[in-house]
Amino acid sequence: MEQIREQSLPAGKTIYKEGDPGDAVYIIAEGKVEVLRKVGKKKVRLAVLGKGSLFGESGVIRDTSRSTTVRALAPVDLMVIPKPAFDSVFKQDNPLALTLLRALCDRLAQADMKLLHHQIYSGGASLDEVQRMRLMADSPEVLAQIGSEGLIIDSLPFRVGRHLYPGETASADQVELMLRALQGDQISPLHFAIENYEGRLIIRDLASHLGTLVNKNRIGHFEELSTADLCFGSTPIQAGGLDSPYRFLFVAERGAA
Repeated sequence: MEQIREQSLPAGKTIYKEGDPGDAVYIIAEGKVEVLRKVGKKKVRLAVLGKGSLFGESGVIRDTSRSTTVRALAPVDLMVIPKPAFDSVFKQDNPLALTLLRALCDRLAQADMKLLHHQIYSGGASLDEVQRMRLMADSPEVLAQIGSEGLIIDSLPFRVGRHLYPGETASADQVELMLRALQGDQISPLHFAIENYEGRLIIRDLASHLGTLVNKNRIGHFEELSTADLCFGSTPIQAGGLDSPYRFLFVAERGAA
């Protein structure tokens, strides 16, 4: 069986590419990596991971190919755990098991805390309590197109996307806000929608290329969730990767009691 090993890589070195087999799990001992996803001929950054982060486990556990590319942002020291070794950790006495279990449990705990926070402090704004909904600009690129007052949303669903480029095809569904986009790799023709789901407000990623960040949490067809609740007050929304200029604030105002 292939053994666990250490690996040091220089800045700019690709650790694995989108489409590669999921044959190993990685733990960052030192340094940083960036997680990228290919759109057309460009790679767009989805996340940055640092010391102590675990990555690559999804492809190993699910026995699927890589859905992203991971590259060293700076010189990085990694612990590389081949799939057979990773599988064996949970089948026999191994001192690495505790480290892996802690990392996985930490991830679950963070998810649970986010869920608890969501349930206590938001839980999704109830539509029968909403007085007004507005989509505001949170970047110069969006501000130039929708203005400082933003857009009043008076019916749902409210879909956001971009104009098609020559030769491009997309869904024929209506788009309520269609942006002009020079960086088409970041925002898809049909990207996200504000919807009514069983009487509460949600945002849904519409199978966009890079997903949608909602309160800094990514939703998308390649993530565990493609929807998120929208609470009263202001919710930051970013279409695309971390560097995307297509940023919004969704504001839901509660009616007087």
